[in-house]
Amino acid sequence: MEKKGYKKIFKEKSFVAYMVANIINRFGDSLDSIAFTWIVYAITGNAFWSALIFGVNRLPTIFLQPFVGVLADRFNKKAILIITDCFRGFCVLFIALGVLGGWLNEWHLLIATLIISSAEAFRLPAAATMIPQLIDSEDYEYGVSLSQGLGSTVELIGLASSGLIIGLFGVVSAVFIDMVTFFLCAFIIAFVKLKPLDNKVEKEESYLTQLKDGFKFVKSHSIIIYFIILALFLNGLTSPFNSLQAPLVSEVLKSNEVMLSVIGASFAFGGIFGSLMFPLANKYLNGPQFVKQAGISLIIMYMAPVLIGQFINVEWMKYVLVAVSGTVAGVEIGLINTYIGVTVMQKIKREYLGRVNSITMAVSMAAMPVSAFITSVLVLYLSTQMIFIISGCLAILALFTICTKKYYNKMVTERDLKSLE
Repeated sequence: MEKKGYKKIFKEKSFVAYMVANIINRFGDSLDSIAFTWIVYAITGNAFWSALIFGVNRLPTIFLQPFVGVLADRFNKKAILIITDCFRGFCVLFIALGVLGGWLNEWHLLIATLIISSAEAFRLPAAATMIPQLIDSEDYEYGVSLSQGLGSTVELIGLASSGLIIGLFGVVSAVFIDMVTFFLCAFIIAFVKLKPLDNKVEKEESYLTQLKDGFKFVKSHSIIIYFIILALFLNGLTSPFNSLQAPLVSEVLKSNEVMLSVIGASFAFGGIFGSLMFPLANKYLNGPQFVKQAGISLIIMYMAPVLIGQFINVEWMKYVLVAVSGTVAGVEIGLINTYIGVTVMQKIKREYLGRVNSITMAVSMAAMPVSAFITSVLVLYLSTQMIFIISGCLAILALFTICTKKYYNKMVTERDLKSLE
């Protein structure tokens, strides 16, 4: 059944085009995040700016997305994607020219990151609500397993590519490739054909009415609230790992740029594998078991590099152990991300998808910049290794609190699931 499901999905040309464009887009997002952070770290040699830029990158998602989700439900989604991708491409071109001209500094990157992520805040709700217009409802499990799982984990591929590109060809090449990804994504989206949806009544309602209805819908369903709580805690814990990539490699693992590629490739491979195996895993695992994977993945994410850096001195062995631990953590991340994505797509009414996605994403992402800013202060007083140990301990706390079956069953009930449909 699994093979037939994926076979049918790949026959949907518009969905395949959408998925490819989404992968390219997420790749570009991760590439600019890491490339910009690496540039700042190279310019200043200060982890403070690396963490700060990572945090600023998330701010528009928090403050803009709750209000732009309505636009995704009302207007042409293709147009939103094409315009925002082109806009981001031109912003990255500005960065590339700055690198070539030698006048780029950390403040230019901070402002450019804020502008680019603002455009992304408009794009994400539109992209998230396109799937119902590309495939039939019975194919959601397979479609979301591919797009959601790959979309969430392909950001980590940027770590692998950026490490190789920066190490072999220099940071300028990474920035130019980043620019190309955005324009290429816009070009592909232009050929995607969307099936029409009957939402005439919704469009006749005012913007404020639809916005208010979206907040009411989220507030009245405990499963959405639970996903937000889970994401708040887990996103907050993920932030130090993402924002301290450069010091992690140099200070904790005592390695070079190639290690960035090992970390990114292993997480990406694990995440992709986890997303693809979700339809099979869904037959044997329930909601609480999927949620538990999130806590375990974070423990591995933080504790493994510390142990490897502390006890392993042989370089090739470091690569192997980092690759293995990253792959295992990536599989678990792929499973939990896809589980949440499939549940949301299957249970929430189509006319609410844009608003629900934008509101939940904005609220759940709020922990990331807060955590990044806290991290930027902590690096002034604590070593990167100590920050990783503290984060690992918090991950253990999460595993035995919000990731338990007891807490899951308290928040998520069959009645609540049925009321979403």
